[in-house]
Amino acid sequence: MYNWSVQNQIIAFVDSLRPHADEIRAGYFDALYGFVDMQSHLLTMLGYPPVP
Repeated sequence: MYNWSVQNQIIAFVDSLRPHADEIRAGYFDALYGFVDMQSHLLTMLGYPPVP
């Protein structure tokens, strides 16, 4: 029922990312905060009041 070779490949891929987890997390949050900041500026430009 299980495809063990695919599951083992997924585990190997995740394990290969572990040494770079801090950089991946920092990049994710930088992108997330950049997106939210851009949307905040857009909504303010459209006339919505800024939220404190």
